[in-house]
Amino acid sequence: MSRKRKSPIYRYWGYLLLAGAVVLLFSRDVGPVAVSGAFALCFVWLLLAAPTWCGAKNRGEGYCRNNSTGLLGGCGKVRMHKWLRFKSLTRLDTFGNAVRGWFTGAPQQIAACSLAVSAIGVVAGLFK
Repeated sequence: MSRKRKSPIYRYWGYLLLAGAVVLLFSRDVGPVAVSGAFALCFVWLLLAAPTWCGAKNRGEGYCRNNSTGLLGGCGKVRMHKWLRFKSLTRLDTFGNAVRGWFTGAPQQIAACSLAVSAIGVVAGLFK
């Protein structure tokens, strides 16, 4: 039995919501709570569910390039990567290495830049 493939719109709905939230930011008909809520939902989606690469530090020089979900999650193939990603965010000495892993490839860079836009959008939406 073959697996059903999910549509790309289903996998990338957070980016569509981010674009809609930017449009809502400049709309005068929508209140600040709705705009900040849309940006906050995008922020959470990028951290936990966006399709990216793992980006955990390998034993060698590079970073893991297995598929992952979210900037905080590790790959499913190596169980230790999930723990390493979480642990590196809680320690100040390895925080730079964790954030450096967010810029290892194109999907990671797009997600990290979108994360910055959504974080700024949450604050900007409150002062709308």
